[in-house]
Amino acid sequence: MRKPACNFHRTCLGLALAATLGLGAPSLHAQETPILDQLLDKLKERGILTEEEYQALKAERAEERVQSRAERRQRALREAQAVEKEEKAKEESKSTLVGRFKEGFTLESGDKQHGISISGRVHADYRSFMEDTAASTFDVRRAYLGVQGKFYNIYTFDVTGDFAQSGTTLDVAWFNAAWLQSAQVRFGQFKMPFSIEEQTSSRFIDFQERSMMNALVPAKERGIMLHGDPFKGMTYGLALSNGQGKNNNETSVELDRPDVIARVAGNAAEWVGNPDMVLHAGLAYSNGTLAGNSAVPSGRTEARGVTFFQTGNVASSAGTDVDRQRLGGELSLAWGPFKLQGEYTKATYDTETGSDRDIDAYYAAATWLITGERYAKSYRSGAYRAIVPNKPLGSGGWGAWELGLRYSDFNAEDFTVTAATASTAFTNKADAWTLGLKWIPITNVRFYLNYVQTEFDTPIRVSGKNYDDEKAVTLRGALYF
Repeated sequence: MRKPACNFHRTCLGLALAATLGLGAPSLHAQETPILDQLLDKLKERGILTEEEYQALKAERAEERVQSRAERRQRALREAQAVEKEEKAKEESKSTLVGRFKEGFTLESGDKQHGISISGRVHADYRSFMEDTAASTFDVRRAYLGVQGKFYNIYTFDVTGDFAQSGTTLDVAWFNAAWLQSAQVRFGQFKMPFSIEEQTSSRFIDFQERSMMNALVPAKERGIMLHGDPFKGMTYGLALSNGQGKNNNETSVELDRPDVIARVAGNAAEWVGNPDMVLHAGLAYSNGTLAGNSAVPSGRTEARGVTFFQTGNVASSAGTDVDRQRLGGELSLAWGPFKLQGEYTKATYDTETGSDRDIDAYYAAATWLITGERYAKSYRSGAYRAIVPNKPLGSGGWGAWELGLRYSDFNAEDFTVTAATASTAFTNKADAWTLGLKWIPITNVRFYLNYVQTEFDTPIRVSGKNYDDEKAVTLRGALYF
């Protein structure tokens, strides 16, 4: 009795016989096709295989089919498990918070839909006055620490405290719903939509302090705002606020109607597709009602020295309603490393007796990024943001350097200043020149050196001495994250 041929011989024999019998050559996977079964039958019919060999080969064939099916099932199972593991990893990565640093410390989900950040800023100042209008002093101008976050990339929030005050105060606390990018809604205490100088964060302003005009514009107040960028190069904001300044609620039952504040601004350079230029223009307006004993904003020099303007109540008698209207216009033109910017604001106080009094203020500034950075790169949604040095300190360069000159004017001649005393006297008009040098070694750090000279329309009196002007040199080291 012959022994069954080995697999190798059987395969060779099978191939030869298949050709002889006209069955065609089996494929590389012939054992998994009916061809081999047909071949075995033919070999048995022609007596090439004995019954014993035939049955042995048939049994082996059946066993191979069982093993082949098991292998296929295992392979399919492994592939399915690998796909499931990959999908699970992708799903988990969407909700896993990953830390990163980009101008601040942030934890963000893999799908970038959710995140939380810690932010802060420190402005450490020194002010030196050449006259005795104010004391030369070191100062912590700002010390902010806050938390920002987002959910589903739609809901965002910011809660920031100011630790530089005598007691910790709330700076901002708002949340924003961006159901539509062109029509977002913000609730809480936030910066009102008015003035490009105010909309530009204190982290990124051109000079150490904003201009004298800034005393007239609404800054951070409590309210609600509709805002957005309806199309490229256009931004707007429409807010209702208490009109009482930061951290103040409405207190008057009779005069609890909210202030209306609105701003619209556009950048024509974006409309024509010029990335090296900013051709920004904007208008802002606010209207609200104040109590007669509400104070008109005071005027202080840009060196944060003497308060040169101060007046009494808006109306001649307490309890008289006063309509306050503010109108602002702004223009900012930048080409490469050069920028010209100016604003005008007029605040009108209209009493029930028909006594209208105005305060007008404006500024004009020219700045030059000596190291060649482009202002247009830092402009977005109607305001300027961080200047990023082309060659940061420590990376083959000395950071960014900026030179600036600003003229500003404050005119409240419609108002009578607070009565003079033996030690104090005020004026209702002043103008100032500010010459500034700024060094940005890295994006998050700035150093300011400013010279500020303020001229008073009539002499002011401080501690019994009269002054026609104030000259000051100011310095700031600033860091933010």
